[in-house]
Amino acid sequence: MHGRDRELRLVEAFVTGLDPTTLVVSGLSGIGKSTTVLAALHRIGAQASAVRVVRSCASRPYAQALSGRPHLDLSAYSAPAPASALVGSAPAEPAPLGSAPGHELDVAGLLDAVGSAVGPESAGPRILFVDDLDVLSAGRAAWLQQLGDLAYERGWRILAAARHVPVGPLPDDVEVLDLGPLDAPSLRLVLDAALRTPLAADVAERLHWWSSGNPRIALELADALSPGQRRGGEHWPGPDAVGPVARRTFQVLLGGLDDTARSRLANHPVLAAAGVLDRTVDDSAQWSVGLGTISVPPGPGDVNRLAARYPLLALLCREQARETADAGSPEDEPADAGPAPDGDRPAFPVAATLAEVILNGLHLDAVDGLSSGEREPRAAARAVGLTLLSGATWADDRARWWTPATVSREWTDHLWWSGATAVEPAQSAAGERAAAALIQLERTGCLADPAGLRTDLEVIGSTRRLDWVGVCLQVRARLLLGDAAGARRLLDGESGTSSGRTVAEVVARHLAAARVAMFEGCAADVRQCLARVTDLRPSVADWLPVQGLRAAAAAMLDGRAPTSSVPLSAEAWSTRALGEFAVDLGAAHLAVGQAERAAELLALGLEQCQWPYRGRVQARADLVEAVLASRGVHGELPRAALADPPIEPAERGGADTGAAYARLQAMLAAAGTRDDVEDWLPASRLVSPWQRLRSLVAYGRYCLAHGDRAASEPALTEGRVLARLAGTPGWRKAIDACLAGFGTSDGPGWARLSGNDREFVRLALRGVTNARIAEAAYVSERTVANRLRQIYVLLRVRDRKELMELAEVDPPGWLTGNG
Repeated sequence: MHGRDRELRLVEAFVTGLDPTTLVVSGLSGIGKSTTVLAALHRIGAQASAVRVVRSCASRPYAQALSGRPHLDLSAYSAPAPASALVGSAPAEPAPLGSAPGHELDVAGLLDAVGSAVGPESAGPRILFVDDLDVLSAGRAAWLQQLGDLAYERGWRILAAARHVPVGPLPDDVEVLDLGPLDAPSLRLVLDAALRTPLAADVAERLHWWSSGNPRIALELADALSPGQRRGGEHWPGPDAVGPVARRTFQVLLGGLDDTARSRLANHPVLAAAGVLDRTVDDSAQWSVGLGTISVPPGPGDVNRLAARYPLLALLCREQARETADAGSPEDEPADAGPAPDGDRPAFPVAATLAEVILNGLHLDAVDGLSSGEREPRAAARAVGLTLLSGATWADDRARWWTPATVSREWTDHLWWSGATAVEPAQSAAGERAAAALIQLERTGCLADPAGLRTDLEVIGSTRRLDWVGVCLQVRARLLLGDAAGARRLLDGESGTSSGRTVAEVVARHLAAARVAMFEGCAADVRQCLARVTDLRPSVADWLPVQGLRAAAAAMLDGRAPTSSVPLSAEAWSTRALGEFAVDLGAAHLAVGQAERAAELLALGLEQCQWPYRGRVQARADLVEAVLASRGVHGELPRAALADPPIEPAERGGADTGAAYARLQAMLAAAGTRDDVEDWLPASRLVSPWQRLRSLVAYGRYCLAHGDRAASEPALTEGRVLARLAGTPGWRKAIDACLAGFGTSDGPGWARLSGNDREFVRLALRGVTNARIAEAAYVSERTVANRLRQIYVLLRVRDRKELMELAEVDPPGWLTGNG
């Protein structure tokens, strides 16, 4: 059960209470009345003493014990209900659809039958759940009151479920619990559990809006979607028709509407806003994003509220109006009905062109439906932006036509700015040059004029109304130039609400944040940003840049080695994307101690792309460190580690890039081992824990390569502690791989423990307190505490929690019984 905690608690409180009342759970069909009641009964353990009466108003009702006993036929106690039983308490209220007289169960006979089914020996409260009451008219409320009175005398509690409770007074001992719609997050959980396939966040929002939060209707709508529509690869503005589940749900509401209200709902502007009346027009850009909600246009009060709450009811009214018109009654067709949906036209609500909608919404499964006639500057700009964003080359030629052949201000303005009409000539020229530079980088992995690109980025970034896809490209460009501080400032300046932004923009901003977080060593933030991206568009997980970021984050956080490699279908990805992916994978292998594989991938990555988003300083430092760790001081450095052009001062001007550069220069030095790890850090700079960790590990590896284990072990031991503080616990795997070379074949420090120390460890791992350990060892509690601290130092852990983690991940043989 999702989203029904309050209702579950109320039902449980009623069942276990003592008041002689009857509780009616009310709500439209499919809202979850029976599911909620049954879940509450199971939670309090009432399965053996609860009976559910099904089809209570039909001619052949039956009872079913929740304990799984056979059905009990109740048709002998059912008789046609008197017509007066269905009269509503409010004379002016229209009779709801589906309020036919039906049948009524004899109260005494019903209780006798279910009493024999449950038996007096059943433990727990005796519950009779009368399901499917349909409309709780005045007559049925009186019958329910009679049932409640007699049931209370026999020790039963009465629960009932009704689709509709008319407005008006009810008997004093009948309480009503109205089940409202599920909220969007709860409905999303229901859909995810039922569909077992990824569901795009904006599609889940639309399902929530169209279904009015009704889980059964939402599942009916979701079942009708294609896999591409569920993942957001194809656009889905809403249903073309009302399904049988929704029709049954809205029977009650539809039956209470007069002809005027039905006509107004059939033509309500909310249908046009949702793209139902004319699927080629949409005046709401947010609807193509899926992150906002459809604003309900003005209309008559009650009708407006109904249309806003139940859009499928409005669509149902429209279908019925069309059916009436098709049956030969044109005078009954509502006026201004608008054009009929075009069955041959894809359902894309658009601001400009079909191509722009596909690209803005990342509905890339629909690219095959585009034609060269859709070329337009804004669509061309978005096409280039997505190519640079995803790294895809579209080698299958599906959409090569919408990538412009030349770079011109006609479309580059739209790449950088949301409102490109007020761009000054100098800014426009900078945007054109920056676009040309990034396209060249995408194709060749090289930058002809890094200083010029840096200047152009300053001009573009100082303006307003920036498009977030362009912001992502600026952030990546600033990072590869070593300007992490500028990338962070730009990203923070665009941290406003996503309302009014397209799906492509929101995805781009999260990708930009993930890259900045990776540059800064914040792997947890990387994982969080990628989760938001794939929640909005699950298909983005297949993009090569996203795969590289995910692999690097998994290595840094979990110590998990990458399972992927450079894709075989390399022609599907740009040179830049392939290079950056290889660099990400190389960094991930380096983090888990697989230095040889890291050296291969980093060398390949820098050969493909000399300017990865990690920056040349960090990438080259990683490559040299991997070579030293895998091949020793006599290993030959790849050409990529020293390639031209040389690293400029601007690329290493920040504190962290300066630390990486100092580390790189120290490893490349021809002299012997440095005296102190502090020499590997830039002077008078505040270095982040992440970069200090990297310098400690590199220093330790460098010392090992030179045979200086005495200098290496303290640096690596400090790095192991710092790995957790820096938020990169996965790096301890690489550190442990280095420390394992000190002769501790039984894990990090286990072999150096004495017999008494091992017994202390066994007791500590069982959760025994220091006082109890002292009693068992016949020593003082202070001695135990001191000895445990010495054990923590030997094992390179900080406390008992880390000791337990180490024993779980890397237990010694004497602890597992194998040694």
